[in-house]
Parts: sequence; C-alpha cells; structure tokens
Amino acid sequence: MNEEQELRDRLAAVDVPPSRIEMDALVRAGRRRAFRRRSVQATGGVALATAMLLAVPSILTTAEAQPTGRTDAGPASASEEATASAGPAAPCRMTELPVPSGMKGATAVAVDPTGRYVVGNSLVGQDFRPILWTDGQPQALPVPGKSVQVTAANASGVVVGLVEDTKQEYVFRYENGAYTRLRTPPGSWHPYPTPAINAAGDVIINVEPRGNSGGKDSIVLLWKAGSTSAVKLPLPAGANAYDITDDGTIVGAMYKDGVATAAYAWDRRGNGRKLELPSGETGAAYAAQGEWATGGRWPSRSTALWNIRTGEVTDLGTQGAEATTSGTQGPGEAVNASGWVVAHGSVLLRDGVAVELAVPSGQTSRAAGVSDSGVVVGQAVTDGGNDNQNLGPRVWRC
Repeated sequence: MNEEQELRDRLAAVDVPPSRIEMDALVRAGRRRAFRRRSVQATGGVALATAMLLAVPSILTTAEAQPTGRTDAGPASASEEATASAGPAAPCRMTELPVPSGMKGATAVAVDPTGRYVVGNSLVGQDFRPILWTDGQPQALPVPGKSVQVTAANASGVVVGLVEDTKQEYVFRYENGAYTRLRTPPGSWHPYPTPAINAAGDVIINVEPRGNSGGKDSIVLLWKAGSTSAVKLPLPAGANAYDITDDGTIVGAMYKDGVATAAYAWDRRGNGRKLELPSGETGAAYAAQGEWATGGRWPSRSTALWNIRTGEVTDLGTQGAEATTSGTQGPGEAVNASGWVVAHGSVLLRDGVAVELAVPSGQTSRAAGVSDSGVVVGQAVTDGGNDNQNLGPRVWRC
C-alpha cells in the first residue's frame, strides 16, 4: 500500500474533520512520496489538504457579493467540448493528453471552466514541474524556483500556483508567458493549501507565519486581478478560505485549535454567514462554481452539494457511486456550474449518480477536476488495488 493511500485510509476512519495541524504536515510529505512511487494519488495531497472541509452555500447581499441569477487518436480543440446537460449518465469519452518530452509521472490536476486550459505537474526528484495544456497541446512552463506547482487556471488562461525554495514560498500568477510573484505582507509566510482564482483573475489563499502550523495566526489574502499587492481580508480569527466565485463570494470554514468547527461564506468586506448543517454535524466548503458548492460532512463523512442561490443542500452520499472502505464517497473536491462533483479524488457524480469515465481494459480512471463544458481531467492508472501505477494525464468529454 502506498503512503498516500494509507493516509487516505487513516483519514477515512475518523469521524470528525482532520485538523489543519495533521493535514499540513502530512500533505507535504505524502504528496511527494506518492509522486516518487508514481501513485495515482500523486495529486491527492492537495485534495487532502482540503478534504476536511464542507460547505452549505448561502446568498450574500452586500454590494461585493451579488449572486448571479472518446477514446480517440489525439486531443480535441475547445470547439469539440461537449456541453454539460441533464439526462442519462453515459460513459465519458477519453483522450490521452500528450506530455512534454522528458517529463515523467505527469498528472492533470485542474481545468478552467471552458475546458480549454488544463494544468498539471510532473516531478523531478521531489520537486514539481508545471505543465499547461491549451486546446490539448502541452507546454512545459518555465521553472523560476526549486519547485513550481501549478494548481488552477481561469477561462482567460491565467494560471496560479506555488513556488517553493529552500528559504521561501510564494504564490505566483502566470499570464502572457510571464510569471508574476504575488507579494505578501512584510514577514515570512507559509501559504496553504493552494491558491484559487476566479474569472476576473482575483486570487485568494491562506497564509500563516512561517514556522507555525495548524493555521496558527493565519490570515486570508486577496490579490485583485492584475495586482501584485495583497489585501488582507477582514475575516474573523480562525477563518480559512478555499475558493472564490466569480461574484466574489468566498467559501471556507472556521477553525478552532486547528480543527474545523463550522462552514462559512463571506464577502470581501468580511460579512459572512454560518452555513447550515444537519444537527450534530460540522464541516467546511472548499470548492464553488456558479450557483454550486461542494464539500463534505462529518461525522457522516458524506459528499455534499449545495445550491448557493437557494441554500438547498443535497447529500450525495453513495448514490450510485462505488463506496470507499469507510462506506461513503468522501468529500466533494471540485464542482462545475451544472452541479457535477468530483468526489474523493476519483469519482465524477452527475445528478448524484457516478458517471463512467471510459478507460481501456485493465485501467482505472481517476478524476481531479471538471469544467462547465463537461470536460473532466485526471489520469488513468493500472488496475492493481492500492498499488496502481500512473499511466499519465487524461481528459474525458461527458
């Protein structure tokens, strides 16, 4: 059993959200060990860093948060992307993403809402190397630091991620062929888990003083589109933010002693609302798009989907999906504007039902992200229980 899978199994056994203290340390070690072993869960470290989270989206009424009412031979262009629609969940057609020459163990980790831009990483030793696919064509991005990890892209092709060197860590924006370092307030800061970006190009992330753990003395930073100077958001102590929607709504959770206590949604002015949960449960939100947000609930340990406009929550649980060893699907980790959810770092749920991501015989699919156009990104792995080997990045058109 590889270390990353072992970590997932340990987390699946707990009845409350894992603490930030555990997650921040384990993620950094686990994701690199998994990459070294070419495990399918190489990208799971990032997902695990937020897998403790759950949210029930809500409507914020301030001025800054107004809700808006194939398996084939080669990569397809954006015009070939299927549009997401309701109806029977037919198998999704797979395309193999080409990898730049010399890159090994590559994974696709996220896709922009249009499905045109896909980001991923390969590994050199224990350090990340960034890849950007545009209309299916790969590009190895420059490496301005020891380890460069891309984590998200918006519909304009603006990419964000993290640079880590021996003495510093920072968030970057990659746009028009150039990197821009996004500056933090004076001092030495550790950003976590990964930056999020919306359509306008606004970027958010949590930072804590370097050397701290568990989110101690952490703050939430926002870089407005085109800016390199961070704005410290006026959120309460203990707030962690994990995603920002196009209307500026920020979703995340409140923490106490490193453990999530309640899901929240805030606007940029710090006005927020505690998000509703069933009696006796807690959690946090970590992904949102359009009217939808996803996350998990504890102690039920289930996948949850919320309509931000109405506040209605749907417990996806194991509806039509292959359950994990814990008996649940696990938290949602990505969502699109139609409410499709990627859960537990592997399964695509559409209308609450698992959708088959077609792969050749002897292989297993692993989803990582989903676009508004019905494009799913991830990788294929060999069938082999807990010792799956990564076969490379894939795209499915659903």
